[in-house]
Amino acid sequence: MVDARLMRNGNEAGRETASRADSGDVAIAVSDATVEFGEGDDAVVALSDVSIDFLSGDFVTIIGPSGCGKSTLLRLVADLVAPSTGSVRVFGKPPEEARLAREFAFVFQDATLLPWRSALENVRLPLEVGKGRALEQEAAPKDLLRLVRLEGRENALPHELSGGMRQRVSIARALVCRPKILLMDEPFGALDEITRDNLNQELLRIWRETGTTILFVTHSIPEAAFLGRRTLVLSAHPGRVLDYFAIDLPEDRKLGIRDSVEFVEITGRLRQLLEKAA
Repeated sequence: MVDARLMRNGNEAGRETASRADSGDVAIAVSDATVEFGEGDDAVVALSDVSIDFLSGDFVTIIGPSGCGKSTLLRLVADLVAPSTGSVRVFGKPPEEARLAREFAFVFQDATLLPWRSALENVRLPLEVGKGRALEQEAAPKDLLRLVRLEGRENALPHELSGGMRQRVSIARALVCRPKILLMDEPFGALDEITRDNLNQELLRIWRETGTTILFVTHSIPEAAFLGRRTLVLSAHPGRVLDYFAIDLPEDRKLGIRDSVEFVEITGRLRQLLEKAA
């Protein structure tokens, strides 16, 4: 049975509770949230009556048909979009307070690095803007480049790095203020398959080493199953919670697990849900 802390508006059966998050605190609480863009006949409802909790330290992948509100959900948490009705709390605070406290960071599909700054200078950028923070709340940029395995490329400019390397810099930059939550909107969607596989493994390693809560939007069913400790499936037009369940795979995953019977069964279930969601 699904934990009531995790989902409070669904009636679907067969949900399990992820072992890593069983005793965790709620990091993000979304309550009866609806997001509507425009007015009158031109109004579009992106999300409708979404109520869901994300637990601290979890890795949640988010899938659904195009236009179902996946990115809108991330922006709702990030204080980039306000709910038309309902509420959002990040560690018990409004998203605006969490944003000002730098409790979350965003990674987009495009690395959005400043082309005239080196990798190290791009990682350092968040420390140079906004309100100052205590030194103990910041991570050393060089250490973060080492974490994403870019040691030796500190002085490289973005055009001297591959697409995968640029995304590694983007992840390091997102982590420099030690956010408790990492919001990732299809960060590997534009990369080739081999690079994407490598970064999937690297991201899992970084997640284990940092303990950061991650919400990860993807259109890839295998990526959702491989990365997620839990997967949220949204239905389309408007976006609603269709299912939210634990991925029953070992925590320390290698790419070879994708050939296992268990993995094939999980991706099959996700595919069926997406067909239902469309």
